Amino acid sequence: MLAFNPNAFRFGRNLLSRSRNGNRLDTDPPRGRLIAPAIIPRSLCRFEYLERPDHLGRQQFEAACLLRAEHKAPFVDAGSIVIGGRDGVGIWWWDAAAWANINDAPQNQASRDLPESLCANLSDGWHHICLDIGYEARLVRRQMVVASIWRRTAFIKAEWQHVVALAEPDGDVAIPLPPAVRIERSHLTAQMRGGTELRRPMAAAEKVLFTGLLLVSILGGWWQGEATTLAENAARNKAEAMRLERFTASYELFSKIHSDLQELDAAQRALGRTTTATDLATLLAQVANAGLSLSSMQLDREHLRLAVRTGGDVDRLRAVAAQIEALPGFVHVAAQDGEGVGEMILLAEVEP
Repeated sequence: MLAFNPNAFRFGRNLLSRSRNGNRLDTDPPRGRLIAPAIIPRSLCRFEYLERPDHLGRQQFEAACLLRAEHKAPFVDAGSIVIGGRDGVGIWWWDAAAWANINDAPQNQASRDLPESLCANLSDGWHHICLDIGYEARLVRRQMVVASIWRRTAFIKAEWQHVVALAEPDGDVAIPLPPAVRIERSHLTAQMRGGTELRRPMAAAEKVLFTGLLLVSILGGWWQGEATTLAENAARNKAEAMRLERFTASYELFSKIHSDLQELDAAQRALGRTTTATDLATLLAQVANAGLSLSSMQLDREHLRLAVRTGGDVDRLRAVAAQIEALPGFVHVAAQDGEGVGEMILLAEVEP
């Protein structure tokens, strides 16, 4: 994020002129002297690009961007320039206090300041640029900068892919990381490249109107974002509740089986037998191998009751029943309809 130039809303415009080498010069209104443009290092700048919504007129959109540049500056003491293009508007802010400390131009003169990224004529597409201070990932469309990310060290592959995906969500994220190309400051011309600077003065009534429109837009966007967040949270909570319900049901079934096994073990110890637990383990494996789902199981000293979801496949149920009957620990296997849809119950007697 970057800040805004308060001169963008002055009533009236500075007279523009050009030097002999083609550079644009601003006339200092109080003294009438020509001041050469100055190039601001990219490290002192912040950039934001805004695409114009289809439902918003171009004049309203540009006015809203001018207000954003003026009132949403990321620096306490900020300068700015707003560049309009065919599809959107780019806002450049810079740290005016830090720039004043390194700029040789007298502070009482109306100098023309341009961010470093606006002073290079690059082809359309992505560029990995090595600057005097740091590195820049820059996307150019129709000779206008629409994305610019700066960092102190060169971009690596993962960072580059993240930058490309962030700037072009619907674009090709497989754009390879190009080698960093150095642009010498001596090759830069202090002249804006791409787009048109927006400096249309507005009356106080227009400022109030567009400020209100901007606030309504921000409030609407905030409310839409809050609604989306609430919907996403509700979906996550529902999924978590379903997962916990399945887990709880599985745990309850496990606890019930464990309790039945303990009761069976006590009965076996009383009867002096040790084969029924082995038979039960074989039974559960047979149910699983048949591809059936076990809903519940009840086992005591005399009876075994299995509730199985068959999904309408009776043949598998018959195969399981035959396997149960073949075990030495169970006899007299019978089947009946269960309580739920697609559920059958197998009943067997525990052999004394």
